[in-house]
Amino acid sequence: MITATLDDEQLAVKSLIRRLRRIDPGGVHEGFVRLADFMDFADSRHIDIVFLDIDLGGAVNGLDLIRHLYEKHGDMNIIIYTGHPDPEYKVAALDSSVCGYIVKPVSEEELRTAIARVRIPIRELNVQCFGHFEVFYGTAPVRFDRKDSKEIFAYLIDKRGAEVSEEELRYILYKESDDGDEKRVYIRSIIYDIRKTLGKYGLPKEIILNSKGAYSIDRSMLRCDFYDYLDGRSVPAAKLGQYMEQYPWAQEVKSRLFR
Repeated sequence: MITATLDDEQLAVKSLIRRLRRIDPGGVHEGFVRLADFMDFADSRHIDIVFLDIDLGGAVNGLDLIRHLYEKHGDMNIIIYTGHPDPEYKVAALDSSVCGYIVKPVSEEELRTAIARVRIPIRELNVQCFGHFEVFYGTAPVRFDRKDSKEIFAYLIDKRGAEVSEEELRYILYKESDDGDEKRVYIRSIIYDIRKTLGKYGLPKEIILNSKGAYSIDRSMLRCDFYDYLDGRSVPAAKLGQYMEQYPWAQEVKSRLFR
């Protein structure tokens, strides 16, 4: 889950972010006290839920900002996070089509309830490594245009955020060390194809990071059973002792995981 909180009180922002991270430790939860920083973040990626203080200290009217967000980004989940328990204030906010209204200080239970009642279902990029490698957005499988794109994405997932050179990616696909221009161009087109495919689901191109001919995955933008397993979480599928079964290069990792 990706959330963004905007409040002119830094302590209130930190308090809400702490609770969100306890509820959703694998998610991305960013907090802002400056409107410009918040808008930059909102423009750069899909946000599942916006937590917004309707009283921003005179910098901007909260109701006007809500209307602006709906106009610019379409329908989205907005929850008012405010210190105003006044019923009339609440009615005005709910009339703006927000998904919820929570009053500071908010308990973890109240926060969970508000999240459960959002209008637009929260969907995430879910990566399955145990068994056969698959990628899902919510429960729907992600369809890559090329099987090579899916395999390179799997390899980057396997490397857990470590940088992988173009040479290494070429070897994964071609099983040879020939360094021709055509193969270099092809690897770059594969990276472009992965970004384009995931972009259809609202993910920014920065999910694949690029640094001088090397590529890595931004782990914060996805959920992965392999990462959960390494973090000590229970992953029932791991009990089968299978890992990315369709890729021969993954068998070395499999042998280390299940020895």
